[in-house]
Amino acid sequence: MRNKNFFVQHTILNLLLVLAIGISVILTGFTFKSFGQAEAPSQAVAQQSDQQLLKVFRPTQYVVTQASGQQNVILKTDAVNVKDIKNALTSADFSDAQTETVSTEQIEKVLRLKSSFTLRYPDVVPLAYFNMRYSQQVDPQSFNFNYFVLAMDNSHNGYFVNTQKRQIMSVKVNKLNNNKVWRWVNQLPKSAVVNFKTYQGQAMLRYTQPFKLPVYSYLVNRRDPKTYVSALLGTLNQLVISQAGDKTVYTNKLNHQTVTYDPDWETVTFEDHSTKNKLPKSYLDRLNLSFAQMNLLQLNLNDTRFYEAQAGGQQVTYRTYVEGFPVYFQSESGAIHIDMAADGRQTSTYSLNELGVPVPNQQPDVTLPATDDVLKQLEAAGVKPSDYDFITPGYEWLISKESQAAVNMVPTWMIETSDGWQSVDGYLAKRTGQASPTN
Repeated sequence: MRNKNFFVQHTILNLLLVLAIGISVILTGFTFKSFGQAEAPSQAVAQQSDQQLLKVFRPTQYVVTQASGQQNVILKTDAVNVKDIKNALTSADFSDAQTETVSTEQIEKVLRLKSSFTLRYPDVVPLAYFNMRYSQQVDPQSFNFNYFVLAMDNSHNGYFVNTQKRQIMSVKVNKLNNNKVWRWVNQLPKSAVVNFKTYQGQAMLRYTQPFKLPVYSYLVNRRDPKTYVSALLGTLNQLVISQAGDKTVYTNKLNHQTVTYDPDWETVTFEDHSTKNKLPKSYLDRLNLSFAQMNLLQLNLNDTRFYEAQAGGQQVTYRTYVEGFPVYFQSESGAIHIDMAADGRQTSTYSLNELGVPVPNQQPDVTLPATDDVLKQLEAAGVKPSDYDFITPGYEWLISKESQAAVNMVPTWMIETSDGWQSVDGYLAKRTGQASPTN
Protein backbone atom coordinates (compact mmCIF):
# COMPACT_ATOMS: atom_id res chain seq x y z
CA MET A 1 0.00 0.00 0.00
CA ARG A 2 2.94 2.27 0.37
CA ASN A 3 4.02 3.28 -3.12
CA LYS A 4 6.82 5.59 -4.19
CA ASN A 5 6.16 8.19 -6.86
CA PHE A 6 8.61 8.04 -9.71
CA PHE A 7 8.99 11.26 -11.67
CA VAL A 8 10.52 11.47 -15.13
CA GLN A 9 11.84 14.33 -17.14
CA HIS A 10 9.39 16.59 -18.88
CA THR A 11 10.79 15.75 -22.31
CA ILE A 12 9.44 12.19 -22.19
CA LEU A 13 6.03 12.91 -20.65
CA ASN A 14 4.26 12.59 -23.98
CA LEU A 15 6.03 9.29 -24.56
CA LEU A 16 4.69 7.96 -21.26
CA LEU A 17 1.12 8.54 -22.38
CA VAL A 18 1.79 6.63 -25.58
CA LEU A 19 3.35 3.86 -23.52
CA ALA A 20 0.32 3.77 -21.23
CA ILE A 21 -1.91 3.25 -24.24
CA GLY A 22 0.18 0.72 -26.10
CA ILE A 23 2.84 -0.79 -23.86
CA SER A 24 0.67 -3.69 -22.74
CA VAL A 25 0.33 -4.71 -26.37
CA ILE A 26 4.03 -4.19 -27.10
CA LEU A 27 5.16 -6.07 -24.03
CA THR A 28 2.72 -8.84 -24.76
CA GLY A 29 4.27 -9.10 -28.20
CA PHE A 30 7.75 -9.25 -26.69
CA THR A 31 6.67 -11.90 -24.26
CA PHE A 32 5.11 -13.99 -27.01
CA LYS A 33 8.36 -13.68 -28.93
CA SER A 34 10.40 -14.90 -25.96
CA PHE A 35 8.10 -17.91 -25.69
CA GLY A 36 8.74 -18.84 -29.31
CA GLN A 37 5.51 -17.51 -30.83
CA ALA A 38 5.74 -16.85 -34.56
CA GLU A 39 3.51 -13.80 -34.92
CA ALA A 40 2.87 -10.53 -33.13
CA PRO A 41 -0.66 -9.83 -31.81
CA SER A 42 -3.17 -8.81 -34.46
CA GLN A 43 -4.87 -5.40 -34.53
CA ALA A 44 -7.96 -6.98 -32.98
CA VAL A 45 -5.87 -8.31 -30.10
CA ALA A 46 -4.26 -4.86 -29.66
CA GLN A 47 -7.67 -3.21 -29.38
CA GLN A 48 -8.83 -5.84 -26.93
CA SER A 49 -5.71 -5.22 -24.83
CA ASP A 50 -6.46 -1.49 -24.59
CA GLN A 51 -10.05 -2.22 -23.59
CA GLN A 52 -8.90 -4.71 -20.95
CA LEU A 53 -6.47 -2.20 -19.45
CA LEU A 54 -9.20 0.46 -19.16
CA LYS A 55 -11.52 -2.08 -17.59
CA VAL A 56 -9.00 -3.40 -15.06
CA PHE A 57 -7.80 0.05 -13.93
CA ARG A 58 -11.17 1.78 -13.64
CA PRO A 59 -12.62 3.09 -10.34
CA THR A 60 -14.08 0.42 -8.05
CA GLN A 61 -16.39 2.75 -6.09
CA TYR A 62 -17.90 6.23 -6.27
CA VAL A 63 -18.74 8.63 -3.45
CA VAL A 64 -21.48 11.26 -3.65
CA THR A 65 -21.30 14.23 -1.27
CA GLN A 66 -24.46 16.30 -0.97
CA ALA A 67 -24.63 20.04 -0.27
CA SER A 68 -25.46 19.10 3.33
CA GLY A 69 -22.16 17.23 3.62
CA GLN A 70 -23.73 13.76 3.79
CA GLN A 71 -21.68 11.18 1.91
CA ASN A 72 -22.78 7.87 0.40
CA VAL A 73 -20.72 5.24 -1.38
CA ILE A 74 -21.95 4.00 -4.77
CA LEU A 75 -21.16 0.36 -5.50
CA LYS A 76 -22.92 -0.15 -8.84
CA THR A 77 -20.01 0.89 -11.06
CA ASP A 78 -21.76 -0.49 -14.14
CA ALA A 79 -24.91 1.62 -13.73
CA VAL A 80 -26.11 3.38 -16.90
CA ASN A 81 -25.59 6.83 -15.36
CA VAL A 82 -21.96 5.97 -14.62
CA LYS A 83 -21.43 5.58 -18.36
CA ASP A 84 -23.16 8.93 -18.98
CA ILE A 85 -20.86 10.61 -16.44
CA LYS A 86 -17.82 8.98 -18.05
CA ASN A 87 -18.86 10.31 -21.46
CA ALA A 88 -19.33 13.78 -20.00
CA LEU A 89 -15.83 13.74 -18.45
CA THR A 90 -14.44 12.55 -21.77
CA SER A 91 -15.96 15.59 -23.49
CA ALA A 92 -14.77 18.02 -20.80
CA ASP A 93 -11.66 20.18 -20.97
CA PHE A 94 -9.07 19.66 -18.20
CA SER A 95 -6.46 22.39 -17.82
CA ASP A 96 -4.25 24.43 -15.46
CA ALA A 97 -2.87 21.47 -13.48
CA GLN A 98 -1.10 22.50 -10.27
CA THR A 99 0.42 20.09 -7.76
CA GLU A 100 1.21 20.66 -4.09
CA THR A 101 2.05 18.66 -0.99
CA VAL A 102 -0.47 19.35 1.77
CA SER A 103 -1.47 18.28 5.28
CA THR A 104 -3.75 15.36 6.08
CA GLU A 105 -6.35 17.93 7.18
CA GLN A 106 -6.32 19.48 3.70
CA ILE A 107 -6.61 16.03 2.11
CA GLU A 108 -9.60 15.27 4.33
CA LYS A 109 -11.19 18.63 3.49
CA VAL A 110 -11.01 17.95 -0.26
CA LEU A 111 -12.38 14.43 0.13
CA ARG A 112 -15.31 15.87 2.14
CA LEU A 113 -15.98 18.66 -0.35
CA LYS A 114 -19.70 19.46 -0.39
CA SER A 115 -21.63 19.00 -3.65
CA SER A 116 -19.02 16.72 -5.22
CA PHE A 117 -18.64 13.40 -6.99
CA THR A 118 -15.59 11.27 -6.20
CA LEU A 119 -13.97 8.44 -8.14
CA ARG A 120 -12.31 5.99 -5.76
CA TYR A 121 -9.51 3.59 -6.69
CA PRO A 122 -8.32 0.87 -4.26
CA ASP A 123 -4.69 2.01 -4.59
CA VAL A 124 -2.81 4.75 -6.40
CA VAL A 125 -2.86 4.57 -10.20
CA PRO A 126 -0.92 6.62 -12.75
CA LEU A 127 -2.61 9.75 -14.05
CA ALA A 128 -1.78 8.45 -17.52
CA TYR A 129 -4.49 5.80 -17.03
CA PHE A 130 -7.05 8.50 -16.26
CA ASN A 131 -5.95 10.32 -19.39
CA MET A 132 -6.50 7.13 -21.37
CA ARG A 133 -9.93 6.38 -19.94
CA TYR A 134 -11.29 9.91 -20.27
CA SER A 135 -9.37 11.04 -23.37
CA GLN A 136 -7.57 13.80 -21.47
CA GLN A 137 -4.04 15.21 -21.53
CA VAL A 138 -3.59 16.33 -17.95
CA ASP A 139 0.04 17.22 -17.26
CA PRO A 140 2.25 16.07 -15.55
CA GLN A 141 1.37 12.52 -16.47
CA SER A 142 3.74 10.97 -13.91
CA PHE A 143 1.41 11.93 -11.04
CA ASN A 144 -0.22 9.02 -9.17
CA PHE A 145 -3.57 9.29 -7.39
CA ASN A 146 -6.26 7.18 -5.71
CA TYR A 147 -9.15 9.69 -5.66
CA PHE A 148 -10.50 12.16 -8.17
CA VAL A 149 -12.91 14.71 -6.67
CA LEU A 150 -15.13 16.61 -9.10
CA ALA A 151 -16.68 19.75 -7.62
CA MET A 152 -20.29 20.16 -8.75
CA ASP A 153 -20.77 23.70 -7.39
CA ASN A 154 -19.98 25.54 -10.66
CA SER A 155 -16.45 26.31 -9.47
CA HIS A 156 -15.14 24.11 -12.35
CA ASN A 157 -12.57 22.57 -10.00
CA GLY A 158 -11.29 19.01 -9.97
CA TYR A 159 -8.78 17.42 -7.61
CA PHE A 160 -6.54 14.39 -8.09
CA VAL A 161 -5.66 13.18 -4.57
CA ASN A 162 -2.81 10.92 -3.46
CA THR A 163 -3.62 10.16 0.19
CA GLN A 164 -0.37 8.22 0.67
CA LYS A 165 1.95 11.00 -0.42
CA ARG A 166 -0.45 13.74 0.76
CA GLN A 167 -0.40 15.38 -2.65
CA ILE A 168 -3.17 17.15 -4.52
CA MET A 169 -3.22 18.12 -8.17
CA SER A 170 -5.92 20.70 -8.82
CA VAL A 171 -7.31 21.21 -12.34
CA LYS A 172 -9.92 23.33 -14.05
CA VAL A 173 -12.74 21.30 -15.63
CA ASN A 174 -14.54 23.24 -18.34
CA LYS A 175 -17.05 22.30 -21.05
CA LEU A 176 -18.96 20.18 -18.54
CA ASN A 177 -22.72 20.49 -18.03
CA ASN A 178 -22.72 20.49 -14.23
CA ASN A 179 -26.50 20.46 -13.85
CA LYS A 180 -26.92 17.44 -16.09
CA VAL A 181 -24.01 15.55 -14.52
CA TRP A 182 -25.24 16.32 -10.99
CA ARG A 183 -28.67 15.00 -11.93
CA TRP A 184 -27.08 11.76 -13.16
CA VAL A 185 -25.00 11.54 -9.99
CA ASN A 186 -28.08 11.77 -7.79
CA GLN A 187 -29.83 9.06 -9.78
CA LEU A 188 -27.12 6.51 -8.90
CA PRO A 189 -28.23 3.79 -6.45
CA LYS A 190 -26.79 4.86 -3.09
CA SER A 191 -25.48 2.37 -0.57
CA ALA A 192 -23.71 2.83 2.77
CA VAL A 193 -23.28 6.15 4.58
CA VAL A 194 -19.60 7.07 4.75
CA ASN A 195 -17.16 9.88 5.37
CA PHE A 196 -13.39 10.37 5.35
CA LYS A 197 -11.28 10.39 8.48
CA THR A 198 -7.54 10.40 9.03
CA TYR A 199 -6.32 7.14 10.54
CA GLN A 200 -2.66 6.25 11.13
CA GLY A 201 -1.61 9.35 9.18
CA GLN A 202 -3.75 8.72 6.09
CA ALA A 203 -7.26 9.82 5.14
CA MET A 204 -9.43 6.70 4.88
CA LEU A 205 -12.98 5.91 3.78
CA ARG A 206 -15.00 5.30 6.94
CA TYR A 207 -18.35 3.51 7.13
CA THR A 208 -20.19 5.53 9.76
CA GLN A 209 -23.16 3.17 10.24
CA PRO A 210 -23.76 -0.59 10.05
CA PHE A 211 -24.61 -1.55 6.48
CA LYS A 212 -26.04 -4.55 4.65
CA LEU A 213 -24.49 -6.44 1.76
CA PRO A 214 -26.01 -9.40 -0.07
CA VAL A 215 -24.49 -12.88 -0.32
CA TYR A 216 -23.85 -13.89 -3.93
CA SER A 217 -23.47 -17.35 -5.42
CA TYR A 218 -21.81 -18.26 -8.70
CA LEU A 219 -20.87 -21.32 -10.62
CA VAL A 220 -17.08 -21.60 -10.88
CA ASN A 221 -15.24 -21.90 -14.17
CA ARG A 222 -12.01 -23.83 -13.65
CA ARG A 223 -9.25 -23.53 -16.22
CA ASP A 224 -6.98 -26.45 -17.12
CA PRO A 225 -3.45 -25.79 -15.74
CA LYS A 226 -1.94 -27.37 -18.85
CA THR A 227 -3.39 -24.52 -20.88
CA TYR A 228 -1.07 -22.16 -18.98
CA VAL A 229 1.86 -24.51 -19.39
CA SER A 230 1.42 -24.70 -23.15
CA ALA A 231 0.91 -20.96 -23.54
CA LEU A 232 3.79 -19.92 -21.28
CA LEU A 233 6.42 -22.62 -21.78
CA GLY A 234 5.73 -24.30 -25.11
CA THR A 235 5.00 -27.89 -26.17
CA LEU A 236 4.56 -30.25 -23.22
CA ASN A 237 6.79 -32.97 -24.68
CA GLN A 238 9.73 -30.52 -24.66
CA LEU A 239 9.48 -29.80 -20.93
CA VAL A 240 10.91 -31.43 -17.82
CA ILE A 241 8.10 -32.42 -15.43
CA SER A 242 8.80 -33.02 -11.74
CA GLN A 243 6.97 -33.18 -8.41
CA ALA A 244 7.54 -31.00 -5.35
CA GLY A 245 5.21 -32.52 -2.79
CA ASP A 246 1.68 -32.14 -4.14
CA LYS A 247 2.83 -29.54 -6.66
CA THR A 248 3.68 -30.28 -10.28
CA VAL A 249 6.59 -28.32 -11.77
CA TYR A 250 7.04 -27.84 -15.53
CA THR A 251 10.48 -26.54 -16.58
CA ASN A 252 11.78 -25.13 -19.84
CA LYS A 253 15.53 -25.14 -19.23
CA LEU A 254 16.32 -23.31 -22.45
CA ASN A 255 14.35 -20.22 -21.42
CA HIS A 256 14.98 -20.50 -17.65
CA GLN A 257 11.22 -20.56 -17.07
CA THR A 258 8.96 -22.75 -14.93
CA VAL A 259 5.25 -23.19 -14.26
CA THR A 260 4.17 -24.71 -10.94
CA TYR A 261 0.67 -26.10 -10.46
CA ASP A 262 -0.61 -26.00 -6.85
CA PRO A 263 -3.72 -28.22 -6.50
CA ASP A 264 -4.39 -27.04 -2.94
CA TRP A 265 -4.91 -23.40 -3.93
CA GLU A 266 -5.86 -24.16 -7.55
CA THR A 267 -3.18 -21.81 -8.89
CA VAL A 268 -0.35 -21.85 -11.40
CA THR A 269 2.80 -19.83 -10.84
CA PHE A 270 4.99 -18.76 -13.75
CA GLU A 271 8.63 -17.89 -13.01
CA ASP A 272 10.89 -16.23 -15.55
CA HIS A 273 14.56 -16.18 -14.56
CA SER A 274 15.85 -14.95 -17.90
CA THR A 275 18.91 -12.72 -17.56
CA LYS A 276 17.46 -10.53 -20.33
CA ASN A 277 14.68 -9.23 -18.08
CA LYS A 278 15.08 -5.78 -16.56
CA LEU A 279 13.10 -4.12 -13.78
CA PRO A 280 11.22 -1.11 -15.20
CA LYS A 281 12.30 2.11 -13.51
CA SER A 282 8.97 3.94 -13.12
CA TYR A 283 5.77 3.02 -11.30
CA LEU A 284 3.82 3.46 -14.52
CA ASP A 285 6.07 1.09 -16.46
CA ARG A 286 5.90 -1.52 -13.70
CA LEU A 287 2.10 -1.49 -13.76
CA ASN A 288 2.20 -1.65 -17.54
CA LEU A 289 4.48 -4.70 -17.36
CA SER A 290 2.25 -6.39 -14.78
CA PHE A 291 -0.77 -5.84 -16.99
CA ALA A 292 1.05 -7.18 -20.04
CA GLN A 293 1.98 -10.31 -18.11
CA MET A 294 -1.61 -10.73 -16.94
CA ASN A 295 -3.07 -10.03 -20.37
CA LEU A 296 -0.73 -12.45 -22.09
CA LEU A 297 -3.13 -15.37 -21.63
CA GLN A 298 -6.17 -13.34 -22.79
CA LEU A 299 -8.14 -14.27 -19.68
CA ASN A 300 -11.68 -13.19 -18.93
CA LEU A 301 -11.08 -10.02 -16.89
CA ASN A 302 -14.71 -8.85 -16.62
CA ASP A 303 -14.67 -9.14 -12.80
CA THR A 304 -10.95 -8.46 -12.31
CA ARG A 305 -9.67 -5.11 -11.01
CA PHE A 306 -6.33 -3.67 -10.00
CA TYR A 307 -6.21 -3.98 -6.22
CA GLU A 308 -2.86 -2.80 -4.87
CA ALA A 309 0.80 -2.25 -5.64
CA GLN A 310 3.54 -2.55 -3.05
CA ALA A 311 7.28 -1.86 -3.05
CA GLY A 312 6.92 0.91 -5.62
CA GLY A 313 5.00 -1.33 -8.02
CA GLN A 314 7.29 -4.36 -7.82
CA GLN A 315 4.46 -6.38 -6.25
CA VAL A 316 1.09 -5.97 -7.96
CA THR A 317 -2.16 -7.70 -7.01
CA TYR A 318 -5.37 -7.97 -9.02
CA ARG A 319 -8.54 -9.28 -7.39
CA THR A 320 -12.01 -10.33 -8.40
CA TYR A 321 -14.53 -7.63 -7.44
CA VAL A 322 -18.17 -8.08 -6.44
CA GLU A 323 -20.37 -4.98 -6.07
CA GLY A 324 -17.40 -2.67 -5.62
CA PHE A 325 -15.69 -4.87 -2.99
CA PRO A 326 -12.60 -7.10 -3.38
CA VAL A 327 -12.76 -10.88 -3.02
CA TYR A 328 -10.41 -12.72 -0.64
CA PHE A 329 -9.37 -16.40 -0.44
CA GLN A 330 -9.89 -17.02 -4.16
CA SER A 331 -6.22 -17.95 -3.91
CA GLU A 332 -3.45 -17.31 -1.43
CA SER A 333 -2.50 -14.00 -3.04
CA GLY A 334 -5.52 -12.80 -5.02
CA ALA A 335 -6.88 -13.52 -8.47
CA ILE A 336 -3.51 -12.61 -10.00
CA HIS A 337 -0.30 -11.58 -8.24
CA ILE A 338 2.88 -10.45 -9.97
CA ASP A 339 6.33 -9.93 -8.44
CA MET A 340 9.22 -8.15 -10.14
CA ALA A 341 12.61 -8.59 -8.51
CA ALA A 342 15.33 -5.95 -8.62
CA ASP A 343 17.35 -8.11 -11.03
CA GLY A 344 14.40 -8.42 -13.42
CA ARG A 345 13.14 -11.87 -12.41
CA GLN A 346 9.37 -12.12 -12.77
CA THR A 347 6.90 -14.33 -10.90
CA SER A 348 3.19 -14.41 -11.79
CA THR A 349 0.56 -16.40 -9.89
CA TYR A 350 -2.85 -17.00 -11.47
CA SER A 351 -5.98 -18.45 -9.90
CA LEU A 352 -7.42 -21.21 -12.07
CA ASN A 353 -10.93 -20.37 -10.84
CA GLU A 354 -13.07 -17.55 -12.14
CA LEU A 355 -16.67 -16.56 -11.54
CA GLY A 356 -19.17 -18.13 -13.90
CA VAL A 357 -22.89 -17.50 -14.14
CA PRO A 358 -24.69 -16.32 -10.98
CA VAL A 359 -27.00 -18.81 -9.28
CA PRO A 360 -29.81 -18.07 -6.81
CA ASN A 361 -29.25 -18.47 -3.09
CA GLN A 362 -31.59 -18.16 -0.14
CA GLN A 363 -29.13 -16.57 2.27
CA PRO A 364 -30.15 -13.31 3.94
CA ASP A 365 -28.15 -10.10 3.60
CA VAL A 366 -25.20 -9.76 5.98
CA THR A 367 -25.07 -6.69 8.24
CA LEU A 368 -21.51 -5.46 8.66
CA PRO A 369 -20.61 -3.19 11.59
CA ALA A 370 -19.45 0.39 11.15
CA THR A 371 -15.72 1.08 10.87
CA ASP A 372 -15.48 2.51 14.40
CA ASP A 373 -17.20 -0.59 15.83
CA VAL A 374 -14.60 -2.84 14.18
CA LEU A 375 -11.78 -0.66 15.52
CA LYS A 376 -13.28 -0.85 19.03
CA GLN A 377 -13.57 -4.63 18.69
CA LEU A 378 -9.89 -4.88 17.81
CA GLU A 379 -8.87 -2.53 20.62
CA ALA A 380 -10.93 -4.51 23.15
CA ALA A 381 -9.09 -7.67 22.07
CA GLY A 382 -5.74 -6.02 22.75
CA VAL A 383 -4.87 -5.43 19.10
CA LYS A 384 -2.70 -2.33 18.70
CA PRO A 385 -2.70 -0.15 15.55
CA SER A 386 0.91 -1.22 14.98
CA ASP A 387 -0.25 -4.86 14.73
CA TYR A 388 -1.95 -4.33 11.38
CA ASP A 389 -1.85 -2.11 8.30
CA PHE A 390 -5.43 -1.82 7.10
CA ILE A 391 -9.03 -2.94 7.55
CA THR A 392 -11.66 -3.00 4.82
CA PRO A 393 -14.98 -4.63 3.96
CA GLY A 394 -14.75 -7.38 1.38
CA TYR A 395 -16.12 -10.70 0.22
CA GLU A 396 -14.86 -14.13 1.22
CA TRP A 397 -14.63 -16.76 -1.51
CA LEU A 398 -16.22 -19.81 0.15
CA ILE A 399 -16.93 -23.10 -1.62
CA SER A 400 -20.63 -23.89 -1.40
CA LYS A 401 -21.54 -26.78 0.90
CA GLU A 402 -24.31 -27.75 -1.52
CA SER A 403 -22.09 -28.00 -4.60
CA GLN A 404 -18.34 -28.03 -5.19
CA ALA A 405 -19.04 -26.42 -8.58
CA ALA A 406 -20.40 -23.29 -6.89
CA VAL A 407 -18.92 -20.60 -4.69
CA ASN A 408 -20.55 -18.23 -2.21
CA MET A 409 -19.42 -14.63 -1.84
CA VAL A 410 -19.96 -13.74 1.82
CA PRO A 411 -19.43 -10.15 3.09
CA THR A 412 -17.00 -9.67 5.96
CA TRP A 413 -14.49 -7.22 7.42
CA MET A 414 -10.90 -8.00 6.45
CA ILE A 415 -7.65 -7.08 8.19
CA GLU A 416 -4.15 -6.86 6.70
CA THR A 417 -1.24 -7.89 8.93
CA SER A 418 2.33 -9.02 8.30
CA ASP A 419 0.85 -12.48 7.62
CA GLY A 420 -1.37 -11.16 4.83
CA TRP A 421 -5.14 -10.71 4.67
CA GLN A 422 -7.54 -12.44 7.09
CA SER A 423 -11.12 -11.93 8.13
CA VAL A 424 -11.35 -9.88 11.32
CA ASP A 425 -13.36 -12.68 12.97
CA GLY A 426 -10.74 -15.25 11.95
CA TYR A 427 -7.88 -13.05 13.11
CA LEU A 428 -9.43 -12.49 16.53
CA ALA A 429 -10.30 -16.18 16.86
CA LYS A 430 -6.66 -17.13 16.26
CA ARG A 431 -5.52 -14.70 18.94
CA THR A 432 -7.82 -16.34 21.45
CA GLY A 433 -7.10 -19.88 20.24
CA GLN A 434 -10.65 -20.48 19.00
CA ALA A 435 -11.89 -21.80 15.68
CA SER A 436 -12.89 -19.13 13.19
CA PRO A 437 -16.70 -18.80 12.98
CA THR A 438 -16.49 -18.22 9.22
CA ASN A 439 -14.28 -21.16 8.21
